[in-house]
Amino acid sequence: MQVISRWLVKGFRRIGSQIRLIGLRSRYGNGSFPSDLDVAAGGRISVTDGGRIRIGSACQIDSNATLIVKHGKLEIGERTYIGVGAVLCARERVTIGREVLIAEYVTIRDQDHTFGGATPAGERGFTTAPVVIGDNVWLGAKVTVTKGVTIGANSVIGANSVVTSDIPAGVLAAGVPARVLRSCDPTSGSISPRVSV
Repeated sequence: MQVISRWLVKGFRRIGSQIRLIGLRSRYGNGSFPSDLDVAAGGRISVTDGGRIRIGSACQIDSNATLIVKHGKLEIGERTYIGVGAVLCARERVTIGREVLIAEYVTIRDQDHTFGGATPAGERGFTTAPVVIGDNVWLGAKVTVTKGVTIGANSVIGANSVVTSDIPAGVLAAGVPARVLRSCDPTSGSISPRVSV
C-alpha cells in the first residue's frame, strides 16, 4: 500500500510540474526550459525587463524556491538542484554549473542596493557584479552568496556561511565571511585535514 501511495504522490507531483512547465513556456518561450525540468508547487520563476534565463536538462526547483531575472541573465547547468525556499536574483549575470546542490534557503544575488547620500534607499539603484558557481558545488543550508563571487568546481560551502570573496576549486569553506578550511578530493569525496590551496 505504501508503494502505491508513494507512486501516486510522485505521479501527481510530476503532473503538477508539467502544468507549471507549460505555463513557463507559454510566458517565456520554449528555449529556456527543458521538457524534464521539475518545478515543485510554489516554485516561482520571474523573467522581466529584458532578462534571459536558460536552465539545463534534469534540473529540479523545489517548493517555494524563487528565481528572479530582471535585466540580467541566469544560466543553470544540467542536473542542478535548487532547494526549498532558495532565492536566486540576476540583475547582471548569475552562472551556475552542472550538478550543483543548492540546499534550502540559500540566497544567491549578483546585486546590492546602492547606499549613501540623501536619496531615499528605494531610489538609489543597484550595484552589480557577476556570480559564477562551478560544477559539482554544494551550497549548504542558508548560505548567502554575494555579488562578484566565483566558487570553483567541486567545492563545498558550509551551512549558514556568507560568501563575500572568491572560493577556489576543490575546497571546504565556511564561516561569516566564508574562508577555506580544508581541501577536498573530488574523486574520492574525502576531505584532507589541512589546507593545501
